[in-house]
Amino acid sequence: MKCLLMSGVGSACPRPGVGVAAHGPWRKAFFGSDREMKLRPCWSERRPTEEGGRARRFATTASVVEYDVVIVGAGVIGVATAHHILTTTPLSVALIDAREPCAGATGAGQGYIWMTHRKPGTPGWDLAKRSKALWETFAMEVEESGVNPTEALGWRKTGAFTLHHYRCSVYIVFLLGSLLVSSTDEQAKYLQNWAQVLTEAGATTDFLTHVEAVNMEPALASGCLTGAVLCHDDLQIDARLTMDTLQQRVRDFEARGRYKELFQSPVQQFIRSSREGRLIGVEIPEGKVFGKSAVVIATGAWSSLLMKTATTEWGLSLVPPMKPRKGHLLVFEGTHDIQLKSGIMECEYLSYNGPPLSQSSKSSEATMEPGPSIVMTATLDQNGSLLLGSYREFAGFNLDVQDEVIEKMMERAARFLPGISNMERRVRTGLRPYINDGRPMIGPVDDVPGLIFATGHEGSGLCMSLATAEMVTNMIRDVKGPVESAPFLPNGRLSSSKM
Repeated sequence: MKCLLMSGVGSACPRPGVGVAAHGPWRKAFFGSDREMKLRPCWSERRPTEEGGRARRFATTASVVEYDVVIVGAGVIGVATAHHILTTTPLSVALIDAREPCAGATGAGQGYIWMTHRKPGTPGWDLAKRSKALWETFAMEVEESGVNPTEALGWRKTGAFTLHHYRCSVYIVFLLGSLLVSSTDEQAKYLQNWAQVLTEAGATTDFLTHVEAVNMEPALASGCLTGAVLCHDDLQIDARLTMDTLQQRVRDFEARGRYKELFQSPVQQFIRSSREGRLIGVEIPEGKVFGKSAVVIATGAWSSLLMKTATTEWGLSLVPPMKPRKGHLLVFEGTHDIQLKSGIMECEYLSYNGPPLSQSSKSSEATMEPGPSIVMTATLDQNGSLLLGSYREFAGFNLDVQDEVIEKMMERAARFLPGISNMERRVRTGLRPYINDGRPMIGPVDDVPGLIFATGHEGSGLCMSLATAEMVTNMIRDVKGPVESAPFLPNGRLSSSKM
């Protein structure tokens, strides 16, 4: 039988042996070099190796297993959905991926849970706002369990503090949310209005002059800045630590017979009932996995490729209008001169989520496909490593590191952070699942009962994951949730071929 996407489905990479390393409990570099990216397990225990040398976290080789919900894709959307279903319902879950958790966009992300660049009044704002509240609740639950959220999640939030080691000294750094910065007078004027828009929407924000911004963040170049918006409530997490924590929690249900991980198991075929046309399961190399209530597609940038074959076989329009949008992220580890209290984002980033800055902030999400772009974002993680973005380009499923892109990213960042010029770095690449209407695709498909999409979050998968998981769970239970689901439904947005 021909295998769909043998080189990667879900949070996987499109070529064997190339991917973003899982961080797991090790606090070490996860690349062999700037050119060699090695895949390592995202879980803490040592996995067994089957005959033939292929490692899997698959406890049985039975040809048929059945769970209430089958989730295809073990990125943050898939794992978060499994976690929400298991912790809020009596349903059982099978989680399937062609590779391993954190092997796709999740493992290559910067980790910010921010509202500062989102447009109030849009569906994306509502979903992100709800998800941010759920992240706050989750961090409190972690803390109440006796675990430090900074260690378990890489938690960084306004009012908290962290210890940074710098040149043989230890500094206490108080965190201050996110800072959206401008470099022209026109942008500064826009940010003044933007701060008011965010405040009216309930975000705690302040507009800062360039002097106030530099006083708050001395690493910023005073000659470049014209103003900034400080969003006090924005926070940051570490994707790898967070995925480890979520996975540890869902594995608690494995001994109870309610959860099974089926990794290194690409989907070969969908199983549809002949009488009702309902999607009832999937076939993987080990056998058939049935989902009594639903099959959830959370395969990110690979969703269109996965569904294309099913569309051909069934004669239906089931392909999400999605393209992989490549990104580079630079990681500066060890001792460096950049010390930040907040996450920094260039205000041009607003154009990623809507129209250019010269247009009204009340416009809806973008519908035109953008070209390649580089916009500066800079954050520190819980270990003091500097993470620098952000690059976006449509380049198919190519994950190769591009020297010319890195050079342009460094030049762009040096305008705002002049101390960055001669620093050594490592590189992550990943593929964001882009849909041109700016809205994730979440919900059931009328033509195929049992099929639920949870994909297309572009660069906001980590931020929106918990609210997406809640929404999917409510749909399976046929319960109305706190966020209106209509704007995210697949019906009317699917096509019959890959765009």
